[in-house]
Amino acid sequence: MLIPMVNLKVQYETMKDEIDRAIKEVLKDGNFILGPSVEKLEKEIASYLGAKYAVGLASGTDALHMALLACGVRKGQDVITTPFTFVSTVETIVSICGYRS
Repeated sequence: MLIPMVNLKVQYETMKDEIDRAIKEVLKDGNFILGPSVEKLEKEIASYLGAKYAVGLASGTDALHMALLACGVRKGQDVITTPFTFVSTVETIVSICGYRS
């Protein structure tokens, strides 16, 4: 029996009108990077989290990279992670800390 971790189709269906409207607005404006939609999203996320700022990034890999740098992780340090993760987790750690066996 296959049990999916996430059912994006069901999630999409519950918010279809809002998502489609937002996508059409971005396509119409042509602001795929930065722009008012990203700024609005960052402000909404910061407000939701009770944070002063939020930064939208291009990928989860970029987010992991920025999080490690923000925590002060540097070359030569050890970072422990779980084996139940995506390859970009380890890739990001190795790119900052370097590889040691």
